[in-house]
Amino acid sequence: MKHLIFFLFTLLLIVLPGSSIAQQARFDEATDLLEEQQFMEAIHQYKSISEDGYVSGALWLNIGVAYAQLDSLGKAKYYLMRAREFNETRQSASQSLDLIENRFSRRSAVLPMLPWDRFFNWMEQIMGVSGLMITGLILLNGAALLLLISWFRPRFSKIFNRLAAGTLAFSIFFAGISIYLNLQDEWYDTGVTVSGQAQVFNQPDAESAVVSTAYEGYTMRVHNNRQADSEKWAYVRLANGLYGWIDREAIMTF
Repeated sequence: MKHLIFFLFTLLLIVLPGSSIAQQARFDEATDLLEEQQFMEAIHQYKSISEDGYVSGALWLNIGVAYAQLDSLGKAKYYLMRAREFNETRQSASQSLDLIENRFSRRSAVLPMLPWDRFFNWMEQIMGVSGLMITGLILLNGAALLLLISWFRPRFSKIFNRLAAGTLAFSIFFAGISIYLNLQDEWYDTGVTVSGQAQVFNQPDAESAVVSTAYEGYTMRVHNNRQADSEKWAYVRLANGLYGWIDREAIMTF
Protein backbone atom coordinates (compact mmCIF):
# COMPACT_ATOMS: atom_id res chain seq x y z
CA MET A 1 0.00 0.00 0.00
CA LYS A 2 2.81 2.38 0.91
CA HIS A 3 4.52 1.64 -2.41
CA LEU A 4 1.28 2.41 -4.28
CA ILE A 5 0.84 5.75 -2.50
CA PHE A 6 4.47 6.66 -3.20
CA PHE A 7 4.02 5.73 -6.87
CA LEU A 8 0.86 7.86 -7.24
CA PHE A 9 2.50 10.83 -5.50
CA THR A 10 5.56 10.57 -7.76
CA LEU A 11 3.33 10.32 -10.81
CA LEU A 12 1.53 13.52 -9.83
CA LEU A 13 4.84 15.34 -9.38
CA ILE A 14 5.85 14.30 -12.89
CA VAL A 15 2.53 14.73 -14.74
CA LEU A 16 1.31 18.06 -13.36
CA PRO A 17 4.44 20.15 -14.08
CA GLY A 18 4.75 18.46 -17.47
CA SER A 19 1.18 19.40 -18.34
CA SER A 20 1.77 23.02 -17.33
CA ILE A 21 4.92 23.16 -19.45
CA ALA A 22 3.00 21.77 -22.43
CA GLN A 23 0.26 24.38 -22.05
CA GLN A 24 2.86 27.15 -21.78
CA ALA A 25 4.42 25.92 -25.02
CA ARG A 26 1.02 26.04 -26.74
CA PHE A 27 0.45 29.53 -25.35
CA ASP A 28 3.81 30.67 -26.73
CA GLU A 29 2.93 29.21 -30.14
CA ALA A 30 -0.37 31.10 -30.12
CA THR A 31 1.44 34.31 -29.16
CA ASP A 32 3.85 33.82 -32.06
CA LEU A 33 0.85 33.47 -34.38
CA LEU A 34 -0.59 36.67 -32.93
CA GLU A 35 2.65 38.54 -33.54
CA GLU A 36 2.71 37.19 -37.09
CA GLN A 37 -0.81 38.64 -37.55
CA GLN A 38 -2.35 35.22 -38.04
CA PHE A 39 -5.19 36.28 -35.82
CA MET A 40 -7.77 33.53 -36.37
CA GLU A 41 -5.14 30.81 -35.97
CA ALA A 42 -4.00 32.45 -32.73
CA ILE A 43 -7.58 32.66 -31.47
CA HIS A 44 -8.21 28.97 -32.18
CA GLN A 45 -5.02 28.04 -30.33
CA TYR A 46 -5.85 30.20 -27.31
CA LYS A 47 -9.40 28.84 -27.17
CA SER A 48 -8.18 25.26 -27.30
CA ILE A 49 -6.01 26.01 -24.27
CA SER A 50 -8.97 27.49 -22.39
CA GLU A 51 -11.14 24.49 -23.28
CA ASP A 52 -8.54 22.30 -21.57
CA GLY A 53 -9.11 24.32 -18.38
CA TYR A 54 -6.04 26.56 -18.53
CA VAL A 55 -7.13 30.19 -18.36
CA SER A 56 -5.38 33.40 -17.38
CA GLY A 57 -5.70 37.12 -17.79
CA ALA A 58 -3.03 37.09 -20.48
CA LEU A 59 -4.92 34.47 -22.49
CA TRP A 60 -8.19 36.45 -22.45
CA LEU A 61 -6.29 39.67 -23.16
CA ASN A 62 -4.57 38.23 -26.22
CA ILE A 63 -7.84 36.85 -27.60
CA GLY A 64 -9.38 40.29 -27.15
CA VAL A 65 -6.49 41.93 -28.97
CA ALA A 66 -6.79 39.42 -31.84
CA TYR A 67 -10.51 40.07 -32.24
CA ALA A 68 -9.88 43.83 -32.16
CA GLN A 69 -7.43 43.42 -35.04
CA LEU A 70 -10.13 41.51 -36.94
CA ASP A 71 -12.55 44.39 -36.24
CA SER A 72 -14.85 42.06 -34.30
CA LEU A 73 -15.29 44.64 -31.56
CA GLY A 74 -18.09 42.97 -29.62
CA LYS A 75 -16.04 39.81 -29.09
CA ALA A 76 -12.95 41.91 -28.37
CA LYS A 77 -14.85 43.72 -25.63
CA TYR A 78 -16.11 40.45 -24.17
CA TYR A 79 -12.63 38.93 -23.82
CA LEU A 80 -11.08 42.17 -22.55
CA MET A 81 -13.75 42.36 -19.86
CA ARG A 82 -12.79 38.84 -18.82
CA ALA A 83 -9.11 39.81 -18.77
CA ARG A 84 -9.97 42.77 -16.54
CA GLU A 85 -11.03 40.34 -13.79
CA PHE A 86 -7.40 39.24 -13.31
CA ASN A 87 -5.07 41.43 -11.27
CA GLU A 88 -2.11 40.97 -13.60
CA THR A 89 -4.02 42.21 -16.67
CA ARG A 90 -6.57 44.59 -15.10
CA GLN A 91 -4.77 47.77 -16.11
CA SER A 92 -3.90 46.67 -19.65
CA ALA A 93 -7.41 45.34 -20.25
CA SER A 94 -9.00 48.55 -18.95
CA GLN A 95 -6.86 50.68 -21.24
CA SER A 96 -7.69 48.45 -24.21
CA LEU A 97 -11.39 48.60 -23.36
CA ASP A 98 -11.28 52.40 -23.44
CA LEU A 99 -9.85 52.24 -26.96
CA ILE A 100 -12.45 49.69 -28.07
CA GLU A 101 -15.32 51.77 -26.69
CA ASN A 102 -14.23 54.71 -28.85
CA ARG A 103 -14.48 52.53 -31.96
CA PHE A 104 -18.14 51.58 -31.53
CA SER A 105 -20.47 53.50 -33.82
CA ARG A 106 -23.31 53.40 -31.26
CA ARG A 107 -23.28 53.60 -27.49
CA SER A 108 -25.97 52.74 -25.01
CA ALA A 109 -27.31 55.11 -22.41
CA VAL A 110 -26.04 53.91 -19.03
CA LEU A 111 -27.93 54.39 -15.79
CA PRO A 112 -25.77 55.20 -12.76
CA MET A 113 -25.09 52.22 -10.52
CA LEU A 114 -27.28 52.01 -7.44
CA PRO A 115 -25.50 52.92 -4.15
CA TRP A 116 -25.78 49.41 -2.69
CA ASP A 117 -24.48 47.86 -5.91
CA ARG A 118 -21.46 50.19 -5.76
CA PHE A 119 -20.90 49.17 -2.14
CA PHE A 120 -21.06 45.44 -2.86
CA ASN A 121 -18.77 45.81 -5.89
CA TRP A 122 -16.32 47.79 -3.78
CA MET A 123 -16.31 45.12 -1.05
CA GLU A 124 -15.76 42.39 -3.63
CA GLN A 125 -12.85 44.26 -5.23
CA ILE A 126 -11.22 45.04 -1.87
CA MET A 127 -11.59 41.67 -0.14
CA GLY A 128 -12.99 39.18 -2.64
CA VAL A 129 -15.80 36.73 -1.93
CA SER A 130 -13.49 34.22 -0.22
CA GLY A 131 -11.83 36.96 1.82
CA LEU A 132 -15.19 38.17 3.09
CA MET A 133 -16.21 34.67 4.17
CA ILE A 134 -12.85 33.99 5.84
CA THR A 135 -13.09 37.31 7.70
CA GLY A 136 -16.59 36.38 8.85
CA LEU A 137 -15.39 32.99 10.14
CA ILE A 138 -12.42 34.55 11.94
CA LEU A 139 -14.71 37.07 13.64
CA LEU A 140 -17.14 34.28 14.58
CA ASN A 141 -14.31 32.42 16.31
CA GLY A 142 -13.30 35.69 17.95
CA ALA A 143 -16.83 36.14 19.31
CA ALA A 144 -16.78 32.60 20.71
CA LEU A 145 -13.41 33.26 22.35
CA LEU A 146 -14.68 36.47 23.96
CA LEU A 147 -17.68 34.61 25.38
CA LEU A 148 -15.37 31.94 26.73
CA ILE A 149 -13.19 34.58 28.39
CA SER A 150 -16.27 36.18 29.96
CA TRP A 151 -17.05 32.87 31.73
CA PHE A 152 -13.61 32.82 33.34
CA ARG A 153 -13.59 36.54 34.13
CA PRO A 154 -16.99 37.17 35.69
CA ARG A 155 -15.94 40.63 36.90
CA PHE A 156 -15.55 41.77 33.28
CA SER A 157 -18.31 39.61 31.81
CA LYS A 158 -20.44 42.58 30.66
CA ILE A 159 -17.55 44.11 28.72
CA PHE A 160 -16.59 40.82 27.09
CA ASN A 161 -20.22 39.99 26.30
CA ARG A 162 -20.66 43.34 24.56
CA LEU A 163 -17.43 42.83 22.63
CA ALA A 164 -18.60 39.34 21.68
CA ALA A 165 -21.96 40.69 20.48
CA GLY A 166 -20.26 43.37 18.37
CA THR A 167 -17.81 40.87 16.92
CA LEU A 168 -20.66 38.47 16.13
CA ALA A 169 -22.55 41.25 14.37
CA PHE A 170 -19.53 42.01 12.18
CA SER A 171 -19.11 38.28 11.53
CA ILE A 172 -22.69 38.02 10.28
CA PHE A 173 -22.19 41.20 8.22
CA PHE A 174 -19.12 39.92 6.34
CA ALA A 175 -20.47 36.39 5.92
CA GLY A 176 -23.79 37.78 4.70
CA ILE A 177 -22.10 39.89 2.02
CA SER A 178 -20.08 36.86 0.90
CA ILE A 179 -23.24 34.74 0.61
CA TYR A 180 -25.05 37.52 -1.26
CA LEU A 181 -22.19 37.91 -3.76
CA ASN A 182 -22.11 34.14 -4.30
CA LEU A 183 -25.83 34.18 -5.02
CA GLN A 184 -25.30 37.10 -7.40
CA ASP A 185 -22.79 34.99 -9.34
CA GLU A 186 -25.37 32.21 -9.61
CA TRP A 187 -28.31 34.44 -10.50
CA TYR A 188 -26.65 36.81 -12.96
CA ASP A 189 -24.11 36.80 -15.76
CA THR A 190 -22.65 39.69 -17.71
CA GLY A 191 -23.54 39.70 -21.38
CA VAL A 192 -22.02 41.52 -24.36
CA THR A 193 -23.72 41.88 -27.74
CA VAL A 194 -21.40 40.38 -30.35
CA SER A 195 -23.66 40.63 -33.40
CA GLY A 196 -24.16 43.87 -35.31
CA GLN A 197 -27.50 44.42 -33.62
CA ALA A 198 -30.18 42.37 -31.89
CA GLN A 199 -33.76 43.11 -30.97
CA VAL A 200 -34.83 42.90 -27.34
CA PHE A 201 -38.43 41.68 -27.08
CA ASN A 202 -41.10 42.03 -24.42
CA GLN A 203 -41.63 38.27 -24.44
CA PRO A 204 -39.47 35.31 -25.51
CA ASP A 205 -41.09 35.51 -28.91
CA ALA A 206 -39.89 37.32 -32.03
CA GLU A 207 -43.51 38.27 -32.74
CA SER A 208 -43.89 40.19 -29.48
CA ALA A 209 -43.32 43.93 -29.01
CA VAL A 210 -39.75 45.22 -29.40
CA VAL A 211 -38.48 46.82 -26.18
CA SER A 212 -35.14 48.05 -27.49
CA THR A 213 -32.27 47.30 -29.84
CA ALA A 214 -28.90 46.08 -28.51
CA TYR A 215 -26.07 47.05 -30.85
CA GLU A 216 -22.63 45.49 -30.96
CA GLY A 217 -20.73 46.07 -27.74
CA TYR A 218 -23.77 46.78 -25.56
CA THR A 219 -23.41 45.23 -22.11
CA MET A 220 -26.25 43.82 -20.06
CA ARG A 221 -27.08 41.76 -17.00
CA VAL A 222 -28.34 38.28 -17.88
CA HIS A 223 -30.83 36.84 -15.38
CA ASN A 224 -30.15 33.12 -14.99
CA ASN A 225 -33.00 32.75 -12.50
CA ARG A 226 -35.60 33.52 -15.17
CA GLN A 227 -35.82 31.01 -17.98
CA ALA A 228 -38.01 30.71 -21.08
CA ASP A 229 -39.46 27.48 -22.45
CA SER A 230 -36.81 27.61 -25.16
CA GLU A 231 -33.09 27.88 -24.47
CA LYS A 232 -32.92 30.24 -27.45
CA TRP A 233 -33.84 33.21 -25.24
CA ALA A 234 -32.12 35.04 -22.38
CA TYR A 235 -33.81 37.52 -20.06
CA VAL A 236 -31.66 40.65 -19.71
CA ARG A 237 -31.50 44.07 -18.11
CA LEU A 238 -29.85 46.54 -20.47
CA ALA A 239 -27.51 49.26 -19.26
CA ASN A 240 -30.29 51.81 -19.84
CA GLY A 241 -32.53 50.00 -17.33
CA LEU A 242 -34.87 48.29 -19.80
CA TYR A 243 -35.74 44.60 -19.41
CA GLY A 244 -36.54 42.08 -22.13
CA TRP A 245 -35.68 38.88 -23.99
CA ILE A 246 -32.80 38.56 -26.44
CA ASP A 247 -31.57 35.77 -28.70
CA ARG A 248 -28.70 33.99 -26.92
CA GLU A 249 -26.76 33.67 -30.17
CA ALA A 250 -26.46 37.47 -30.30
CA ILE A 251 -24.60 37.69 -26.99
CA MET A 252 -21.68 36.14 -25.13
CA THR A 253 -21.86 35.80 -21.35
CA PHE A 254 -19.57 35.19 -18.40
